[in-house]
Amino acid sequence: MSGDTQVTERIKSCRENLRISQVLLADLAGINPTQLYRYEAGKAKLRMEAAEKIAAALGVSTAWLVHGTLPIARGTQIDPPVPAGGGLILKFLELPPALAVVVKRLAMQNGSTVEMEVLDLVHQGLEAMHKKARDCARSAGKSEK
Repeated sequence: MSGDTQVTERIKSCRENLRISQVLLADLAGINPTQLYRYEAGKAKLRMEAAEKIAAALGVSTAWLVHGTLPIARGTQIDPPVPAGGGLILKFLELPPALAVVVKRLAMQNGSTVEMEVLDLVHQGLEAMHKKARDCARSAGKSEK
């Protein structure tokens, strides 16, 4: 696999959209940060094993990362790129970088997308708020009696 410009651009673009550093991406992928820098700069040939690790850490398919072909997202989905969509959601919500990393790790652990994890967390938060509101209403009703 060559150090082709499109591959290097896809790696860098996905990483930047996720708002993570090269060091963090290297850590998530289990590769040396210096080697990741070389891949992004086009100074080293991206080997298939490294491509698979980087793709998994970014939440994209290896085929898309290496060749730019569908499916873009990992698994069976053929949706917009996870990092681009995830990056937009994370930018929209203006999550602190540390929280964005946690959401990304949750997505990787669950085999999900960043979007799905954010929606799930929002849903959990809404359920917790509704429960607190119900509990508050019950306690207010009891105190009125």
